[in-house]
Amino acid sequence: MPPTALLPDKAAVRAHLLEALERALAAMTHSAEQTRSGVVHADARAEGDKDMRSTEQSYLARGQAMRAEDLGEQAQRFATTPLVRFAEHDAIAPGALVQALVGTERRVFYLVMQGGGIELTVGGVKVTVVTPASPVGRALLGAHVGDELELPGRGGTRAWEIEAIT
Repeated sequence: MPPTALLPDKAAVRAHLLEALERALAAMTHSAEQTRSGVVHADARAEGDKDMRSTEQSYLARGQAMRAEDLGEQAQRFATTPLVRFAEHDAIAPGALVQALVGTERRVFYLVMQGGGIELTVGGVKVTVVTPASPVGRALLGAHVGDELELPGRGGTRAWEIEAIT
């Protein structure tokens, strides 16, 4: 079994992900506020009965506000979810930090319910956040250390081997 040297401290990964979720929330909240202020700006006033600039901006502002609300809920849920520790013989489930050999490259994935697609660097290690709804997350669910998987990727199917879990 390869060493688990690539796996960073899970508590540090969790902290980095929470910070990333909070930054995304702040950015989306700021965007929503900027768009909302543009709705009432003089430049957004209708110049005729067919001019929809203000209406379109109000739709955009509402969509951004809804996305900010969703990000806030995700961050809150993630912050209150307990940190789960996995033993080497456990099946991969949400909360697992997983090291896999993908082709010839070692990769680290954090399988959680929020933040899918975010890439973090923790202790010099790149960690990709995946959710159970993603193709990678679905493939990892239920797998064990030593399992070999085949996942479609750019250029065809790639072989994966689960090397470590924590």
